[in-house]
Amino acid sequence: MKIYAEPLAISTDQWLDMLNDRSVFREEDVELIRTLYYFPDCRASGKELARFLNKVSHSPLNAQVGRLGKRIIRKYPDVQFPIREDGKIRYWHIPFLGEERRDKYIWQLRPELREAVRRYEQTDTDHQNDTLLPSELEDVSLREGGKKLVAVNRYERNARARRLCLQKHGYRCSVCQFDFEQVYGEIGKGFIEVHHLLPLSEIGEQYTVNPFDDLRPVCPNCHAMLHRGNLSIEELREIVETRRRI
Repeated sequence: MKIYAEPLAISTDQWLDMLNDRSVFREEDVELIRTLYYFPDCRASGKELARFLNKVSHSPLNAQVGRLGKRIIRKYPDVQFPIREDGKIRYWHIPFLGEERRDKYIWQLRPELREAVRRYEQTDTDHQNDTLLPSELEDVSLREGGKKLVAVNRYERNARARRLCLQKHGYRCSVCQFDFEQVYGEIGKGFIEVHHLLPLSEIGEQYTVNPFDDLRPVCPNCHAMLHRGNLSIEELREIVETRRRI
């Protein structure tokens, strides 16, 4: 196994500036970087990323990262970038640290880029739209121990977080296993709500949702009962399964 961990003289502020500059980071690049950000320790193989980004293979990602690397070089031409043994630039090693294993490469966000993505996620509102179902949008809630109104669904309303959640967990209800497409056919395809696992009283202003770990797909009925009974998914699932046996 070979480790690629050479430092790069690009600061967090510079990465953040590039994330907001579509002449450097195009939408597909932001999508790639944000997806990797939510993997454990911000690291994954190209094949894993391709699966979550609905790519047929990781080859298009390799080409995409190469193009991104060239735009970063044009942005900061005076930076010393990683060089291969043959003297050519390792473009993928510009945004990533990495490991070369016998059967795959592992990409990991550079620490400065990782922090830039964290800041970007906290300030991004481009994808806070009406793509979620009305019952998923609880407007405000009074935080425990304080008087500040917090928009409790400002995290779930990020369309990208919702999509990543569903790419991992699917469209079957996590409580009752109801599948809208299976029952209703084409009109039920892609229909499901997304439930936030973290209690609202624990959500702080600096909290960034992890769509893989913090969100789960649920049907509208179970979603309503989760909130009405202040239950966990496991607790409600046990109730449903017990009732089915009666």
